[in-house]
Amino acid sequence: MALARGRFRGLRFAGSAVLAVLGVPSCALQRWKMQVAYDGSSFYGWQHQESRRSVHGVLLAALTASHPQHSASRQRPKLVGCSRTDRGVHAEAQVAHCDLLPLEPSALLQRVNRRLPGDVRVLALEPVSNTFHARKSALRKCYRYDLLQTEATPFQARFVWSVGDLDVPLMAQAAQYLSEELDCRCLTVRWRASCRPGVDVYDEDYYGPIRKRLAIHVSEGELVSIHVESDAFLYRHEVFATLRLRPLGCGRDTR
Repeated sequence: MALARGRFRGLRFAGSAVLAVLGVPSCALQRWKMQVAYDGSSFYGWQHQESRRSVHGVLLAALTASHPQHSASRQRPKLVGCSRTDRGVHAEAQVAHCDLLPLEPSALLQRVNRRLPGDVRVLALEPVSNTFHARKSALRKCYRYDLLQTEATPFQARFVWSVGDLDVPLMAQAAQYLSEELDCRCLTVRWRASCRPGVDVYDEDYYGPIRKRLAIHVSEGELVSIHVESDAFLYRHEVFATLRLRPLGCGRDTR
């Protein structure tokens, strides 16, 4: 998945009645794993929003229209992504899953892509076990931020962050520290805001362990890429890890 100014390196019906009308038992549903690429410039992130354009909404509409049975039932399948990207975030290969009635994979892929706008594309689509889950089965997630040390051209502006000269060795040194296993509440939006309503302490059973190990790599050159990788992230975790490195590279104290 890759992030804004960088890159982002189930079908379930409300009940069985709809499937019964179609004459299809619920056990006939096939889970599909897909890899999705998109230019996030015109999207308000992945998650569906009623009044705003989202990747989830556009993709779900295409999946529904691509399957005559689902389209006729007016029941949309449940689409689950491995992560919820923010507004303006791009993706090179975001994984998602959806449960649909069986169809030949290449035919389904063509049908879906014909119905998608030019800024979204399903790169691959394959049937998988119903135990597969795009988020829960993820082993690693990778975000990339591209920082440009010069002025961005019109062709780069949507995909890079033009920041001026950077002290890349110092950023790399700090990245090594952040790559250790740490209590990562300080690298998310105020950690108390990550607690469940009415709960004063961080609930690990609800949000997962607070100690995370990041793998952060800073590449050198005119275009400095910050790769942030982990098995899971807290809310906006990877964003704040990068935001700690950028001012340091510009010569500002981030303590």
